[in-house]
Formats: sequence, C-alpha cells, structure tokens
Amino acid sequence: MDHKDRFIDLSLTEADLVAAGGHVLAAYVLQPAEGQDFLTTVAQFAAESGRGTQVPLGTEDEFSRNLDVIAYQAEAASGLVKLAFPLALFDFNVTDGGASISSFLNLLVGNTQGMAEIAAVKLHDFHLPEGFLTTFAGPATTIARLWRHLGRDEVAGGMIVGAILKPKLGLRPEGLAEAAYQFWRGGDLVENDQPQGNQSFAPLAETLPLMADALKRAQDETGSGKVFSMNISCDDPVEMETRAAMALEAFADMPESLAFHVDAYLAGPMALAHARRRFGGHFLGAHRAGHAAVTSPRSDRGYSAFVLTKIARLLGASGIHTGTMGFGRMEGDEADRPIACMIAQDSAAGPYFAQEWHGMARSAAIVSGGINALRLPSFLENLGHSNFILAAGGGAFGHVDGPEAGALSLRQAEACWLERADPIAFAVDHPEFKRAFHSFESDADIIQPGWRRVFSPETNNL
Repeated sequence: MDHKDRFIDLSLTEADLVAAGGHVLAAYVLQPAEGQDFLTTVAQFAAESGRGTQVPLGTEDEFSRNLDVIAYQAEAASGLVKLAFPLALFDFNVTDGGASISSFLNLLVGNTQGMAEIAAVKLHDFHLPEGFLTTFAGPATTIARLWRHLGRDEVAGGMIVGAILKPKLGLRPEGLAEAAYQFWRGGDLVENDQPQGNQSFAPLAETLPLMADALKRAQDETGSGKVFSMNISCDDPVEMETRAAMALEAFADMPESLAFHVDAYLAGPMALAHARRRFGGHFLGAHRAGHAAVTSPRSDRGYSAFVLTKIARLLGASGIHTGTMGFGRMEGDEADRPIACMIAQDSAAGPYFAQEWHGMARSAAIVSGGINALRLPSFLENLGHSNFILAAGGGAFGHVDGPEAGALSLRQAEACWLERADPIAFAVDHPEFKRAFHSFESDADIIQPGWRRVFSPETNNL
C-alpha cells in the first residue's frame, strides 16, 4: 500500500505548524531496511505512528482521516525525518484532564520501533505547543527550596555539593549513616544510589532513623542545613507511598531536610508522576539508571537522553540527572549541554526545535557520573554557571582523606572556577583541593600535567 500521497506533505512549513499550535512535532533519524525506498518507508512510518496501517480499512471515516500523522520533512542523505502529530491523537486523564507521557511515548516511539521496513529510527527532539505543554503538571518544587534551606540566594544559589552514597551496595545501616554523616560535615546533600532500597542487610526500618540522626548531628555541628534524598523507586505505588511515609516519620522534626527521587527510566513515567502528585512538597529527583539501553549515541533506536530529560521536566521532576557532558566517566560529550539548558530555562533551543515552557517551573540539573574536584572546573567552564546539584560518587568518597575532605575539595573546586584561578596555584592554599591531586592522580596527570613538580617533597608542598 503506497502511503506517500497521503502521509507525506513536504509543502508544510515548520514555522506555520508551530504558529498554528495544533501539532506535536518530532524529529527522528531514520534508516530504511536494505532494499527499501526512503520516501516509501517514511510514509509507512508516518502512517504507523498515528492512525494508519498497512492495508485499506473499511472502518475509517472522514473524521479519522483528518487525524493523519504527516511527515513534513524527509532528507534521504541525513535520514532526518520530521513528523507532525495532531493533538487530538493524544490521551488525557479522566481525573484532571492532564496529558499522559505514556500516551505520548506510545505514539512517538511505539510500534514503529519494530517495523520490518526500518533498519534504524531514533527520536532526537520534540516540540510541544502551549495548549498541550500546559496540560502537564511540571515540577511542584524547585531547587529554590533547597537553596533556601541551605541559607543561599534563591535565584542563583550556586552549586549544591552532593554525593551519591558509595559503595552502592553492601553497607549496613550503621555504615550508610556514618558515610552520610562524614560527607555532610563538608557537603550539603546525600543521595541514595539507584540500587539502594530495602535490602536484607540494610532494611529501611533500621536505616532511616540512623540517617535522620546523622543528618541532625551534621546540621548541629556545622550550623548549616543538610539534605537527604531518598530513593523510593519500586514496582507498586502503594509500596512507594509506604517507603516515603517511613522517611517522613523518621524526618518528622526536619521535613525540609528530606527529598525523594525515583528511577524515571526503570520505574517509568508512572512512578515519577505518582511521586510528584503525592509528595510535591518535597524536592523530587529523577534518576536515569538504565537509560543508555535506548539513549546511547551508539544505539540507533529508541530516543535520546535529551528527549528523556525533557520528558522528566514535563512529569514534574524538581531535579534531573543529566550526566557530565563527557567530563566524567559516563558516556556523553559537550553536545549534551542543551540538556541542562532545556530543563533549567524558560526558553531553550534543542537539537532540532526551540521550546517555550510558558511558565512551567524549572528543573535543576543533577550532575553525576565520575566528576571529581579536578574535573569540575573544566565542566563549569563548559556549562557557564554552577547553579545545579552535584551528585559525586567516587569523586567524594574516593578522596584519600575521606568523605568530608572529598566534599570540601568539591566546594573549593567551585570557588577556584568562580575566581578563574589557576588550579595548581589555588590548591597551594586549599588543602582538600590539593589532596584531590593525590586522590585522582591519573586525572591530575592529564588535566594538570605540571602538578607533580609543584606538589613534591622537594618543594615542601605535598
């Protein structure tokens, strides 16, 4: 069945589609299967993305024919394909009229991912018109709440020095609480690693009271606010609520110190949306564990990390793990910078579409994945600001002098960048930052190759 005349209209302009506000626009890179014509495959892809199929249908009528998904751009050389989805195709909640990411993903990356005519197809960007975007909840709480608790400026409070508890598994309740306490003495926020939950060796009923006690001691000793971000990811919303209720009880005397996060990819959109609805008064983080199965640049199907992150803001994440743009150990590069801009600005450019957020609250970037004090200044220079949450792991707990020194080294690294100081010269008078050179020697040799001549026995400047 030849769909080209019906499902492709290259006379449509993107500017007109955006101005009309009646469609969701989506940009893909598509490669037909061997022996398949490009435009024929694009037409079949557009048909399958919406209400079409591969055979004539006796059940369709004139109204349904007006809801076709149309390919308005198709470039065989690059594989770029842009589709326009009529808004009427999308599902809305019975309870409150809100839009559904499950429906959104069903249409944009549903059955089409398995079409035999297609060798590869990946969603890289999408554009939502105001009338559709504003039906999503968006964040209920922002980073301003954390900055306020930490005694910072609520508009640009600077880097929140955070850490993901390490090792990610194996610590018993006392060990987890002690690791958190040591970091809180120098830092601001401690987050469960994504697998940490209710393991037999660290049941929540024992762990949470100890974490609350550790946080309170750190706050009392330092005179500064501290935050614990608890992982409440699980299969069942009732179980999620039970775990959150346990944390709320343990932190009843200091609820402003409690945040939650969920695995937005593995637990799915429902987990993030439900957490936002039930616990919107707390900062809600979205972790990306497992996302590279579909978002990796080496994957030619699924959708990109940019798409996943943009979806998390729509669902209501206060903060979203964004990676390190190639400055850490996880996959990514400087091209990931638009991710942090898209979630934290009112208007931002994506790889294919500009997006206006029409007053939706902003999400903060949560930067994790191998950042340490030596890598941080270059990362900040690339990003251009430090208004985000750093969630270091080994970069904090791998410091030779322990987690407190690791936290202080990260705080000093931000100060080094803010002063635009030479890192080696700055380290001379900042002991925890200086000791980071000895903690991460292989990084130091690459990033600051002259450090050994300065920090050597001969100079009495170890």
